[in-house]
Amino acid sequence: TAVVDALCRCDREGEVGAVLPGLIRDLHSSIAAGRDVAELLLLSSWLHTQATVPWLRLAGAPLDLCSLSDMLARRAAHDLDTPVPLGLVAVSAARVALLEGAFDLAQGALDAVTVPTNTPELMQLAGLGALRRSVVAAAANRVGDKDASLAYAAELAERTGEGNAYGLGFGPFSVGEFRIQGLVEAKNYEQAVSIAEGLNPDAHANQSSRASYWRNYGQALARLRGRHDDAVRALRRAELISPHGVLRNPFIRDILAVLLRHSRRGSSTDQEVRGMARRAGLAV
Repeated sequence: TAVVDALCRCDREGEVGAVLPGLIRDLHSSIAAGRDVAELLLLSSWLHTQATVPWLRLAGAPLDLCSLSDMLARRAAHDLDTPVPLGLVAVSAARVALLEGAFDLAQGALDAVTVPTNTPELMQLAGLGALRRSVVAAAANRVGDKDASLAYAAELAERTGEGNAYGLGFGPFSVGEFRIQGLVEAKNYEQAVSIAEGLNPDAHANQSSRASYWRNYGQALARLRGRHDDAVRALRRAELISPHGVLRNPFIRDILAVLLRHSRRGSSTDQEVRGMARRAGLAV
């Protein structure tokens, strides 16, 4: 459990790919042997949705592999038939469906499960589900549903505080982070920066969420006049936490190209942006 928890937090990003295959093999072998089945089924749904899928995305793997990981988690969740694994699978499946542009599938995955809120851990899971619903609604241009989902997530976050049940990292910070991401996608960069500057990423449990914060904050800063140096610093912070998450991200590569064109020789961030651009494979 401690290993899975560390993988979900991405505390040792460089080791995740090396550890996962053996851990998955041992986990499924133990389930097949009938040892501690209920505990291991929960662990299986947790591992596949909260560690394997994020790692595959980070590594640039095809989405088919993410769907396969979710399928393994779904089998375990259906065998156990309790709210936690079913909720974990719903949230992960919705994420993968969104990446595929399958908005109806994403909505269907979330609608198939009702997560109770009678414990702090379940509140965190329900809160992340609400955040995922907000993204689906935004993608489908349902502004009212998006706002309602964000409001519900914010209400739950006020009750839970910052948490990390099941490696979800749900709390006020993640609600703010989802708002920032939505504003960046809507090209409302000034408001995105305003919200970002009111958050404290260092208080969050997950490395991956901290990297996402700096990545989104950097994207917004890069679009504002006079904030390019701050954008470079933010993206560099993201790269230090999660190099693959920055350098393999096509949107960040586009931002780096813009920052590179506007960089002033001899400025305090010129070498930083040139280094990041070079590591991202851009011509410098």
